[in-house]
Amino acid sequence: MKQSKIKFILLIIIFSSLTLANSKNYIRLKVGIHFDSQVSGGRYSLDELGSIIHNSNLDVAIITDHDNMKVTYGIKPFRNFLKYSINKNSVSNFGYKKYFDTINKINSNYSNVEIIPGIEAVPYYSWQGNPFKKNLKLCNWHRHLLIFGMDNLSAYKKLPSIPQGLGYEKPNGNWAEYIGKHYIHFVLQIFFILIFCLSVLITINKLLIRHRSNVPVISILFTLGFAFILYINYPFLPKKFTQYDNSNESGPFQELINHVYKNNGIIFWAHPEVNHEEIIPVNIPMLEQNVKVTTKAYPHLISETINHSGFAVFWEGMNILGKPGGLWDFSLEEYCKGIRSRPIYTISELDFEESNNLKLLNESNTFIFSKDKSRRSIFEAIKTGRMYSTRNFIGETLFIEDFSAYDISTEQSAFIGETLKLTTKPVALHIKISQTLDSKPITVMLYRNSIKIKEFNIKENLDTWFTDENIPDTGNFYYKLYGGKNWVTLVTNPIFINQKR
Repeated sequence: MKQSKIKFILLIIIFSSLTLANSKNYIRLKVGIHFDSQVSGGRYSLDELGSIIHNSNLDVAIITDHDNMKVTYGIKPFRNFLKYSINKNSVSNFGYKKYFDTINKINSNYSNVEIIPGIEAVPYYSWQGNPFKKNLKLCNWHRHLLIFGMDNLSAYKKLPSIPQGLGYEKPNGNWAEYIGKHYIHFVLQIFFILIFCLSVLITINKLLIRHRSNVPVISILFTLGFAFILYINYPFLPKKFTQYDNSNESGPFQELINHVYKNNGIIFWAHPEVNHEEIIPVNIPMLEQNVKVTTKAYPHLISETINHSGFAVFWEGMNILGKPGGLWDFSLEEYCKGIRSRPIYTISELDFEESNNLKLLNESNTFIFSKDKSRRSIFEAIKTGRMYSTRNFIGETLFIEDFSAYDISTEQSAFIGETLKLTTKPVALHIKISQTLDSKPITVMLYRNSIKIKEFNIKENLDTWFTDENIPDTGNFYYKLYGGKNWVTLVTNPIFINQKR
């Protein structure tokens, strides 16, 4: 033990004389994530938003308007064509190409900030109640995910959703069970096909045999009507998810996540701990009524889905998910045990829509450590979790300069979001935090997994080394920092430790 401490002290001297991993390889960029423009209900046009961002002190801004804001209710059993829709402003209505081209053009006008187009996806909602009983309720319409960094525009146009389609349920080999489960659906499809075929035969009969000189208008319209019904029912398979099944939880969202993952994109759960309620009027013909729109908080979906990038810890993700011992730690421990193939990271989101107070652009920010200011490097930094999140304007006065873990034997290191391959105990940790002169004292806590192992009370700046002698004998684990003891205003992503066996 004494030898390891001596070596640790010597390494501190060596490391202190060198440029550390952060300052050597990465630049810290201040990012504002989640802006909404007039494209999907925000106050400002894209040009106005670009000017606001340009005049801020952000290095990167990611605009994420809603991909769609369309909900549809169909009357059973003819829901595919006897239906009513509400369709608000969205990227889908504005035009995907126009939206991305406009933001990219705005970005080219400003050299001080990188403005990136993205999407706030609205993949799924469900209905409860009955319009005839005037108790219709729209559920979970505000479960959203932020998406950016995909390879091509086509991938955004095809984002899975209720309006766009969430796939079809196909037989798994047991045809009897499959047909039995969807008996009513297939009876309707057969009925539509038979009626269409019958109407075609009647029309042909009237045209070619009985009334050559008279055009059978009604028969033709009837045929065209059922042709349209067959068109909207194609490929005649039952949908995997519909807005009429309230048992769907993670499934529709996993479809969206899988699509983004396959297209090399970045996808974060937005405001996962928000409860939302409002009343909107619905003018269904002869069934006018007010509909209650309600969305329950959904922190459980973050741990029930896989292959997403993570979630917004601030503002609405700290009570259940982000707190020490919460669902985030549960998911990170799954990653350490090999149950998950990808770790879950955190960001801070602005959700900036219509405020007159432009100082709010600094209220909740994500700080990334990027190799340079190119989009490619920005996306790489976010994908690998090299970032920390702040709220309550703390990012204006407190800055993480370095948070790294070192293997004393190999002199290898890992920064935030990275993995250190540890050969021997202990782990040496370097923490360097700077503050502005007008900063208030803050407590920063170091955690190993969900266990607090050290507190640092910062009155000015902090530049310290800590050696963790009590690490687990086997298995992988991680470190992260929390800033603020009673009201957490800063969270880093983990440094993972992979113990060689």
